[in-house]
Amino acid sequence: MERYDFMLSRGGTFGVPLRFKENGVPIDLTGYSARSQVRENPDGGKLICEMETSITGAEGLVTLTIPASVSAAIPSGAYCWDLKLTDGSGVVSYDIGGRFTVFPTVTE
Repeated sequence: MERYDFMLSRGGTFGVPLRFKENGVPIDLTGYSARSQVRENPDGGKLICEMETSITGAEGLVTLTIPASVSAAIPSGAYCWDLKLTDGSGVVSYDIGGRFTVFPTVTE
């Protein structure tokens, strides 16, 4: 699993594009579905939030998003995340994940 650590200021909008390639060529993700969650710890634990996912198939692009209205309710802290990809035949892979840190904000 590749590790990518993300940071978010509580109350901010989070958006990250992830491009999947093999030998420099985008992997066609047409027919795939994606889910991504932020949880308390690597073994699961409490669900902190579900990230919105969108797939641009032929480009091998998965975009993860958390709207500001959702991130405003996330307590500051260090969490874990991963991405679950399922192809059209039901094969599941978890190829990417990492730490997800939420920082408090002071500006209103």
